[in-house]
Amino acid sequence: MKKEQKSFIEQMYQDNHEGFLRFLMQKTQNMDDAHDVLQEAFQKLMKRDGLREMENPRAYLYRTATNIIIDRQRKGQHHVRYIREVISGVEAGTASEAATIPPDRQVAARQELEIIYQALEDLPEKCKRSFLMHREQHMKYGEIAAALGISISMVEKYMIMALKHLRRKLK
Repeated sequence: MKKEQKSFIEQMYQDNHEGFLRFLMQKTQNMDDAHDVLQEAFQKLMKRDGLREMENPRAYLYRTATNIIIDRQRKGQHHVRYIREVISGVEAGTASEAATIPPDRQVAARQELEIIYQALEDLPEKCKRSFLMHREQHMKYGEIAAALGISISMVEKYMIMALKHLRRKLK
């Protein structure tokens, strides 16, 4: 990368970092994901030729980040559909439904579910309960806080802790 382009990108980062991170937090609802997208967007920006000649490089940066978020959501939705598909085939137990899902995908899904269940067991009890109440029962943070006798802030901390733990275990 040319020295002048590098200094241009560094200046862009300094000028836009805080606002860009706030924008990403609104979109992702997760600080770790926001930082990941921020890093990925700037990496793509560094690979882009002709950045200084662009009419609005800041808009390009925001569009790049939005596209990264959309791609991640698509991958996540695909993954959730896959898991649901396998679970429904396994729970139904019928040969016809299970036959539509390749055996290797069934095994992979069962292994992944086992990792998730084991990871949940590693969590402190209130953390695990908060996570399951939100994800399985679709309870809001305020409802969880009232049910467990904790603050909403503590529910948020538990959710962050659970998600980080699950991400580490699934990698």
